[in-house]
Amino acid sequence: MNSATVEPASPAPALNWKVLGAFCGLAVVTVILCGWGYRHQTIPEAGVSMDLPDRVGGFVGKDVEVSEGERVILPKDTEFAKKLYQDASGDQINCQIVLSGADKRSIHRPEICLPGQGWNTRDSRTISIPLASGRELKVTQLTLTRPHEIGGVRKPLTLLFLYWFVGGSSYTTHDHLQRILHSNLDMLLHNRAHRWAYVIVSAPVLQGFVPNGKSEAETFEMLKTFVPQIVPSFQKSEQSAFAPAPAKP
Repeated sequence: MNSATVEPASPAPALNWKVLGAFCGLAVVTVILCGWGYRHQTIPEAGVSMDLPDRVGGFVGKDVEVSEGERVILPKDTEFAKKLYQDASGDQINCQIVLSGADKRSIHRPEICLPGQGWNTRDSRTISIPLASGRELKVTQLTLTRPHEIGGVRKPLTLLFLYWFVGGSSYTTHDHLQRILHSNLDMLLHNRAHRWAYVIVSAPVLQGFVPNGKSEAETFEMLKTFVPQIVPSFQKSEQSAFAPAPAKP
């Protein structure tokens, strides 16, 4: 009878103590930082003023009430500023600021809720708008459409919708993911919890709806002129750009 050959067992892989130690150290540091942040974190001053101007160029603003849906869905400490601006020719521009409090659920991508309001996104892009300070403001531009009835006839209404986010006194971004990344890094590294503002400036394309209504291209140019005029009235980073230098002793 042939005896079976038994192969020697392979030695167990050596435990990498350096890797294990580094992992444990990172876990301990993370717990300490998170605990320290939880105990000492404060909500800083907002980077916007919630008082929109009554006049912007040739436009006169009228306050718009916050909807009941917004009050019910968004956290109680959310603040709002809303105005509808109109000029002598009938052109309209809507400006809104939504400011979060301690609860960060106030701020979200508008692409999430716009379909529920009947809007379809035809186009989305990033554009830069020059400001009076010499800075460039990057915003997301959405081109939206939905059916609208006028005189018994249904036809598509186009809305040009610009938005961006303001975090603290100096940071702005057009991108929701960049906003989240900036928030998380500042919370971890600097123990800072931003009070974010979400800014919207929009206008309907009224060509075909009212006499002498602007085309899409003309409406876009109108918004590009309006934004640099209104931003310094509420965005503190632009207000500080024009603040006088302190007197030398």
